[in-house]
Amino acid sequence: MTDTNQPLSKQCAYCHKLKPLAEFRRRTGKRSKGQSRRGACRECRKAREAGSAPALLRGMGAVSVSAVSAQTSEPGPAAASRRSPAPSAPAPAASKPPAPKTHLHSLPERSKEGKAATLTSAVKGKTRPRGAEQRRKAPQPFGPKPDPQDASSLIPSFKGMILMRGHSDKGRRWHQEIDLELAVTLVREHAAVVVNRRTIRRLYSNKDFRALILNRDNYTCHFCGLYGDTIDHLLPRAKGGHTTPDNCVCACNQCNQTKADQYVEEFMGR
Repeated sequence: MTDTNQPLSKQCAYCHKLKPLAEFRRRTGKRSKGQSRRGACRECRKAREAGSAPALLRGMGAVSVSAVSAQTSEPGPAAASRRSPAPSAPAPAASKPPAPKTHLHSLPERSKEGKAATLTSAVKGKTRPRGAEQRRKAPQPFGPKPDPQDASSLIPSFKGMILMRGHSDKGRRWHQEIDLELAVTLVREHAAVVVNRRTIRRLYSNKDFRALILNRDNYTCHFCGLYGDTIDHLLPRAKGGHTTPDNCVCACNQCNQTKADQYVEEFMGR
């Protein structure tokens, strides 16, 4: 049944009267489909929150309050004439109204105040074992920030790696994981700094590093003393050298090509 075909009225679960849907509250959760409403109408909800028994009895259609008051206020023959003439169905006593149904006893307890009181009592009723506060570990404060040049403060991950980050020539950020030994070498040879115990930061991009070495050596070849515009590794990369300020020097193109992967002593002593 679609929303357009659903009835515009609903039977109350308490007073069993057909009333418009505006008198009922919308359902929420999994049962909220289309024009679904809750079971109690507005009048029954007010009677339930107020906790008045006559209003509830009137809603259930048991005995009207006016009939009960008339029987109590008019004793004698006038009250007897108003009673039912059938001898087999005696009229109920004024002092003992008909007992409400079983679910009426729980109606006042369903109010918001009753729910809040029940939840509060349930929370207060929970008992914690002794020493629970003592067993709680206090939050560990962060340690002091390590020295940017202290490579001994690095702690690798469970894979034995250190995170290295930097930026490209165009300013784009990048990051990669390297082993602990390489991270220590880069920090000691002034190519990177320690950010935290698991991260280092590369100081120079490729373009910035080239300009740094050439300006530091004043565009002078480290081997022949002539004009140089290239960068050479003192310890060749093929033999474990890295691109760091301590391992790179300015060199001319001829010396750079001739030295190749030789050690400095081999190249200068030939």
